[in-house]
Amino acid sequence: MTTPKPVALFLLCAAVECVLALPASAQLSLFTVQGGVRTPVGESSDFGSVANGDSADVVFRLQYTGSAPTYYLNFFSVAGTGFSVAATDWQTLPAAFPASGYLDFTINFQPNNPGTRPENYSAILLTYGTQGVDNVQVYLLGTGTPGLTLLQNNQPVAAGQTIGFGNVQVGSTGTVQLILSNQTTAALTVPAIQPLTGAAFSVAGAAVARPSVAPGSSAELDVVFTPTATGPQQATLTIGVLSYPLQGTGTAATPPVLPQPSIQVNLATVASAQQGSIAVSLAAASPANASGTVTLAFTPASGLNDDPTVTFSDGTSSASFTVAQGATTGQFSAGPSAAFGTGTTAGTLVFTVVLGSNTAQTNVVIPTALIGIDAAVAARDVSCAPSEVYCTTTNVELQINGWDNTQTASTIVFTFYDSSGSMIAPGNVTVDGATAFEQYFATSSLGGVFSLDALFPVTGNADLVVAAQVQLTNSVGTAQSARITF
Repeated sequence: MTTPKPVALFLLCAAVECVLALPASAQLSLFTVQGGVRTPVGESSDFGSVANGDSADVVFRLQYTGSAPTYYLNFFSVAGTGFSVAATDWQTLPAAFPASGYLDFTINFQPNNPGTRPENYSAILLTYGTQGVDNVQVYLLGTGTPGLTLLQNNQPVAAGQTIGFGNVQVGSTGTVQLILSNQTTAALTVPAIQPLTGAAFSVAGAAVARPSVAPGSSAELDVVFTPTATGPQQATLTIGVLSYPLQGTGTAATPPVLPQPSIQVNLATVASAQQGSIAVSLAAASPANASGTVTLAFTPASGLNDDPTVTFSDGTSSASFTVAQGATTGQFSAGPSAAFGTGTTAGTLVFTVVLGSNTAQTNVVIPTALIGIDAAVAARDVSCAPSEVYCTTTNVELQINGWDNTQTASTIVFTFYDSSGSMIAPGNVTVDGATAFEQYFATSSLGGVFSLDALFPVTGNADLVVAAQVQLTNSVGTAQSARITF
């Protein structure tokens, strides 16, 4: 059955180099190909009804039926509104027909009909074979029907119009609600919604899975922007053949307002050479997961050197902690508290906690004290270098390990006893160690810690010396050791 040609088609034909001829020449035949099945094309090929925003492709096959060993397609043209060439088997013209004897090409029909009534579209397909004597002329027909209208805030959104999200904090979500509205009297198919370009954008809503929209109804299409980085970000929303640029800007997330922290110090005896611990508590439950830091600084008492041994148990001056959402206490790596040492120098321990923009400080003052004696060892007839002062084969030696948190140690008094507990002559041996201690503490990196080695020559039998006692004096007073046995 022959399709009547509208007047508009004849006028369009007149606008191109058109030869009135039969639909297929003696040596060229035109077919449509669908699913491997060829269907001869008459004077026209109808693409049917296509909704605005959608498109339809038809594959055509131009078959050479002659016997010439070489045959060329010299001219190919599609002229008209709504129709375009989507693909061809050739790159340039003239194009030789291959051994198969045919060349395929694809025509796309894409109506632009934003109105409310169907609209007819037409074009002319014209080809010339070798020497221009074999030609094919076919009328391409199609009907553009009104498609779904894209609305934002009840206002139509035109193809190519940018959909903006404004500023959205990183990690947060911004959603633009779009509506696919059917403003016609017939059900309309929802065009394919292509995957969005741009990883920060996604689509949701009923329109994603809905096959069609009834007359007078609509389907929601939500476009979601979830930035993972700061700065402008773009994507493209494609519904059928219509595209809409998407634009959003990721901004830095606003830190949560965290509760004020405080430090609790657990120190049984406020003195040098002690071990204590600290804990962090919050004035209220934390609104989010957070992390903070407690630093330990030391300010030595006036005139004293720094004490690098004032640290947390891991030897550092900083302890990190975390706070879980809803929690009111911090958690350190070893649990709810962090251990520290007070060192061996008088001064002030300064604990500072930082949580978000909040800080708090707690000070612990370590007072000056008598010299502390940690260990004392006595030995007889120790080997010594002959060049060493007081080195004799008969001798006694005392080794004292202690600390002086004033760094002012001066006078040392040694007393020796026999087996009856009586003092051995010449009695108390007094040594002025002020200069030696001053020189030592000036260069020491151990705070107030010291080790004292004292060698005494003995006239007679050293085995008669069975005990000793040491007195050490600093600016606070005199400390005395217990009896040290040999």
